[in-house]
Amino acid sequence: MAKRLVIVGAGDGGVMLANRLASKGFDITVIDKSNKHYFQPWLLHIAFNGAKEKSIEQTKLLPKNSRFMLDTVKLVDLENRKIVLSNSEMDYDYVVVDTGSFGDYSKIPGHMQLYQEFGDFHSTTEAAQRLWKKASTFAGGKAIIGSTYPIFKCPPSPLEAAFLFEELTRKRHVRSQTQITFITPFPRAYPAEPMNEIVEPIMKERGINIVTFFDVESIDPAKHTITSLEGDTLQYDFAALVPPHVGAGIVKDFCDENGFVKTDKETLQIGNFDDAYCIGDATNISTSKSGVTAHLESKIVAQRLLGIDARFDGRTNCPMEVGGHKATFVIGSYTQPVVKLKPSTFNYFLKMGMKYGAWQTLRTKMDFVMDWYFARTDPAKLNAKLNKQKSS
Repeated sequence: MAKRLVIVGAGDGGVMLANRLASKGFDITVIDKSNKHYFQPWLLHIAFNGAKEKSIEQTKLLPKNSRFMLDTVKLVDLENRKIVLSNSEMDYDYVVVDTGSFGDYSKIPGHMQLYQEFGDFHSTTEAAQRLWKKASTFAGGKAIIGSTYPIFKCPPSPLEAAFLFEELTRKRHVRSQTQITFITPFPRAYPAEPMNEIVEPIMKERGINIVTFFDVESIDPAKHTITSLEGDTLQYDFAALVPPHVGAGIVKDFCDENGFVKTDKETLQIGNFDDAYCIGDATNISTSKSGVTAHLESKIVAQRLLGIDARFDGRTNCPMEVGGHKATFVIGSYTQPVVKLKPSTFNYFLKMGMKYGAWQTLRTKMDFVMDWYFARTDPAKLNAKLNKQKSS
C-alpha cells in the first residue's frame, strides 16, 4: 500500500518535494489556501521596474498522480497524525510542512497604514504595483528603504530594493533631488561581513545613506516619520519597508513565539518525529528564508523519506542584484562563511534567467543543471580559491 504523504503548503519546497516523490510509492496530497503560485523574487521588479506578474496555477506544477486540495489548514497534530482543515480532518503516514512566512503589519504601530499607502515588495502583486506607482512618480525628497525587524524572508531583498530604486531615480533624472536612506536592525548593511564588504562600498559610492541598529518601533503616516526603539526618528516622503515576518503557527506544540516550526537544522525533522518534517521559510532554522534554501531542503527530505540518512548543511545561494545589470550571490553554509563574491554581469544574467526556468525548476526538470551549478559553487571551494588568490 502506498504511504500517505501530506504536504501542507505548496511553496517552492513543497512543490519540488511532490515532484521528487511522484513515482516513489507515495500517495501524495498537497494542501494550500491558494491555487496560484507566484514567482516571488519578481515582486522586486514589479515594484521598481513596472514588470508584469509571473504566476501559474499550482495544479500545473504538481505531478499528475498527486492530489491538490484548495483549503486552509488550521492545525497539524503530530501526536495523533491528524490535520485539521477548515471543515474536515485527515490522517497521514508522513507530513511535511511548507507553509512559508508572512509579513505581520500589526507588530509595528502605523505599519499597516504605510503599507496601504505605499505597498511593498514582499507580499502581493497588488502591493508591488502600488509601490511602483509611488516609485515611478516620485519627484524627489527623502526616501527610506530597508527592513524593520531581524526576521524576514529573502535577506538580500532590502538591499536590492535600495539599489533598484536608486537606479530608477537616475533614469528619471530626480537623483539629485533625492536623499536615500537604508535602515537595518543589524550592525551593518548586510548581516554577513564578507558580503557587507562588497555591498557597503557600492552603497556609499551611489550616495545611499546607511543607518544601522535601527529597530523600527513605530511609524506615523500623518507626520511621515519612522521612529526606532533607540529613539531616533527619520522623516520620509517615500518608504519601502520589509515587515516583520511570522510563521503560520499551525503545528501543535512545536512552534516558537513567532509561529515558526521548531525544526532540526540537519535532519529537518520536527521534534523527534520521524514522520514529520518542515522546509522553507516555515522553519525556525537560522539560515536564509529563500526559495533556494527550500529547493535544497526538499532534496534532503525526499531522501530521508526514501530511507537515506541525508543531512542539510545550511547551504544558501541567494542572488542579489546591485543595479547596472550586475549581481552577486550570497553563498555560504553552516560551516562556511559567506563567500566574498564580486558582482558581475554574468551573475546578473544568471539571476534573471531564473525567471525563465522557474517553473521547470519546480517541476524538478532542471535538477541536472542545478546540481551541476551547486557543485561548481560549493562555498568551501570558492572560499579556498579566494583565500589562495589573496595570499598569492
